[in-house]
Amino acid sequence: MLNVNRSEGMIPAVSSLEERAELLERSQWMPELSWRQVENLARYLQGARTVRGGTIIHEGSREAFMCILAEGRVHIIKEDVEGREKLLSVITRGQTFGEMSLFDGEPRSASVKAAEDTTVLVLTRANLHRLMEEAPILGAKILYKLGRLMSQRLRMTSGKLVDHL
Repeated sequence: MLNVNRSEGMIPAVSSLEERAELLERSQWMPELSWRQVENLARYLQGARTVRGGTIIHEGSREAFMCILAEGRVHIIKEDVEGREKLLSVITRGQTFGEMSLFDGEPRSASVKAAEDTTVLVLTRANLHRLMEEAPILGAKILYKLGRLMSQRLRMTSGKLVDHL
């Protein structure tokens, strides 16, 4: 389980199930889930806050979790070969980041920094596995959603890459 007391730049927050479910309802996850499923998914999420400028994920780290951005805005940043930070993307309220870590166990490919004070809902790999065992239909919906998100991002990245070739 992710320990938000020591993990990256996050501090524990959003402790009530009802508050996590309400934040989740406003994200991009809601259209495919019933309110009952939102409440059930919220049981597997942890809430955390990060102040502006705080690092949520360090490039190269191996902790396996994804975040649903409930409040705020974050920057996805990658270092170039000379160690300069390059802004890859801006993630806004309701969007997710860090999904790949739930699947591949590889080091993080980019850093994520809070562009302003943020609140995130965190799904760890361990909690995803628990969700799939305890609520397989909801687990399948979540996996399908994650697959679609990663596919969309790969297509977008491929489109941007071709412009630079």
